[in-house]
Amino acid sequence: MQLLDIKRMAHNILENQYIESSFIEYKKSANFKDKILKTACAFANNYMNNEIGLLFIGIEEVDDKETGEKAIPKRPIWGIKESKVEGIENELQSLLSNIHPKINYHIVADQIDDEYYIVVAVESGSNGPFQTSEKAEKDKDIRLKTGRYIRVGRDSRLPNPTEEFELLKKFANFSFSSNLNDTATIDDLSYEYMKEYLLQTGAKKDIREMSKLDMAKSMGLVSESEYGGYRAKNFAVLMFAETPNKFISNAHVEIIREIDGTDKMESKKFDGPVWIQAKQVSKYFEDNIMASYTIREADQIEHKIVYNYPLTAFEELATNAILHKEYDTPEYVGIYIYKDRISFVNHNRPLPPVTIEALNKDRSFDRRQYLNKELKDMFFSLNLIESYGSGIRRAKDALFENGSPELKFYPDNEEDNYTNAVIGINKEFLNEFNSSSYEKTTTKTTTKTTIKQEEIIKIIAENPHISANEMAEKLNLTVDGVRYHLNKMRKAGLIRYEGSTKLGQWVIMKLNSK
Repeated sequence: MQLLDIKRMAHNILENQYIESSFIEYKKSANFKDKILKTACAFANNYMNNEIGLLFIGIEEVDDKETGEKAIPKRPIWGIKESKVEGIENELQSLLSNIHPKINYHIVADQIDDEYYIVVAVESGSNGPFQTSEKAEKDKDIRLKTGRYIRVGRDSRLPNPTEEFELLKKFANFSFSSNLNDTATIDDLSYEYMKEYLLQTGAKKDIREMSKLDMAKSMGLVSESEYGGYRAKNFAVLMFAETPNKFISNAHVEIIREIDGTDKMESKKFDGPVWIQAKQVSKYFEDNIMASYTIREADQIEHKIVYNYPLTAFEELATNAILHKEYDTPEYVGIYIYKDRISFVNHNRPLPPVTIEALNKDRSFDRRQYLNKELKDMFFSLNLIESYGSGIRRAKDALFENGSPELKFYPDNEEDNYTNAVIGINKEFLNEFNSSSYEKTTTKTTTKTTIKQEEIIKIIAENPHISANEMAEKLNLTVDGVRYHLNKMRKAGLIRYEGSTKLGQWVIMKLNSK
């Protein structure tokens, strides 16, 4: 980054009084040598994948008692005397020499409020991980424990074992999904699944009619082995092997479901290609778990459908778990269905800058990093994800629209290496279900379904290319409601969908006799 850009960014941060964060740190003076050194090291390791880290010297931080915000830069600033600026810059250079390998940084002096301040701008490098030296630990003016420091939130600290492992993988540029599989070859990839993928993503006919080898090469699925033949990459195995589990341990999803009226659980395993797993898991949910009832008021035309769980929330969280699984760890994706909640469990944490805290607090993640970049791109092409970093927002919105409890993520500590997303059952549905028979609930829903099916048939006849979102607007339903009816109609043989997800169209098979 250019010095002028650094000055502009620093001045803007102070002018708008941005609080301390994963890339901003304030220090009143250069006397806090241990804290300055560990923060500079943490910025260089860039665990949270920021563009740059800015360490301000000469800026006092204060807390806002009214808003509760902490670590706000005090204005006017504390500042540094002009006569001491050059000396402090030299001290900082000497201090930062205690980080190995050598880090990339700029020391910039500027003014605000008619006072001088210094910014140490630390850029991320590729030759890490970076750590502080034993010399700094022994220096009586520093006394900082040797280590590879990371920055999480406002805290510069030593990593726990899981974080250190992730840090080492980051600098090793390790990507399991893009590496060659230990045993799988091109023969272990399904030509039919490859062609189906190309059909669903709208690939041109000449590409879909290539030989298996040419197709695999063009899609980057294989590499030629030094011993002859073609080895398959891990993401190719996950996407196109009949049973990825044969080559990548526990590359499957299990739905573990509580059996009503007992203390037992039953399990169903989905172990085909991961994109097929995502579709099969959603279909299982629609067929076996998703339920609804209709509220009708005697003096009102409008009526309301209440779902136990919205389809969109389930689909997004299940697909999210499959997409963000760390496939080099021997654990499967587990979806646990209880009477009052569904729990989606991955045995790895999200990749920084996304954290469990952020998943609970925020709605979108524009800078989200992906463990499996190839899977991300392929899922996007298949319309399994709509836009990068937006799945959590859609799940939260669907739960809100359905009147369901808020989405919750666990664990609430920094040590346990798993991610657990939990959605609760709609309380209104649960109360109605407990106070009436299942037959009564089904009858209510069936009445509603017949009405909407006739309207959907008319809409499709007018525009066969119409999307579920557009139908929802016309029918005054949620997208989940529309998908629920479409699924029922497809099972009844009333309609079918032909072509790719994005370019296909609805076809009316027969009219409902009602």
